[in-house]
Amino acid sequence: MLRPSRRKSPPPDRTAFGLIIVTMGIFDLPAPLIAWVDQAMSGFASPPWRLVIWGLLSAALSMGLYWLCSPQGKLTDIKTRALRARRDLNAFDGDFQDAWPLMRSMLGLSFRQLAMTTLPAIVASLPVLAVIVWLSTAYGYAFPANEQVLSVQTTPDVSASAEIRTPDNASPGNPPRLVVTTSGGGIISDVSLAAPVPTIHKKQWWNALFGNPIGYLPDESDIDTITFDLQEKEYLSFGPRWLRPWYVLFFTILVLGSLTIKMLGRIE
Repeated sequence: MLRPSRRKSPPPDRTAFGLIIVTMGIFDLPAPLIAWVDQAMSGFASPPWRLVIWGLLSAALSMGLYWLCSPQGKLTDIKTRALRARRDLNAFDGDFQDAWPLMRSMLGLSFRQLAMTTLPAIVASLPVLAVIVWLSTAYGYAFPANEQVLSVQTTPDVSASAEIRTPDNASPGNPPRLVVTTSGGGIISDVSLAAPVPTIHKKQWWNALFGNPIGYLPDESDIDTITFDLQEKEYLSFGPRWLRPWYVLFFTILVLGSLTIKMLGRIE
């Protein structure tokens, strides 16, 4: 009886799947949606104003999730009892031994409040982490010019330099390559510069959460980390340089927005 021949299927295109399997982490999964929203905002808002909007959106989203996940009624009751216990302790005029029940009650209520808010606070921070991961790549550094030579620092220290090389079939979907070579001409790394990321390293456990969009050094490489001197973007035209990167504006709006929503919404 003739049996049909079993042809081995061709191996998967690891280049095509690399950006998903190798470089993306859990917090990178919402990146396409975040990029789409940012692109939509670019029609009416400049980059600094988009950072302000992202800060406000992140504050509203995180505080809304916290409000939904936390037992607000129980927290209000615990806060009221804790304030009463604190007043009773402040008004107590006696021996330390006699004050211990009041102190124990106040500490117990504080720990209960902490236990009831920890998990909701963690849940509320997860979407903000996804936004921060995306912003750090999209707003952090500028792409270097084609054929530009960059200074490089490696761990362990090796005399090396990096050059931006335009591929022969250059196109918007085919980004330039970042080629890192030693002083002797040996190639340490040759990666597609799909994003302006200043560091490439061996894959670590945390990359399951936060991936590197330009990939990783092979495990067998003698080099653990390569850092490039990409130019950091600035979004404010005044003040010292440390005040101008994206994270200063974003986190300022995020904190102020969260406190405002907490106060106006009377969120415990």
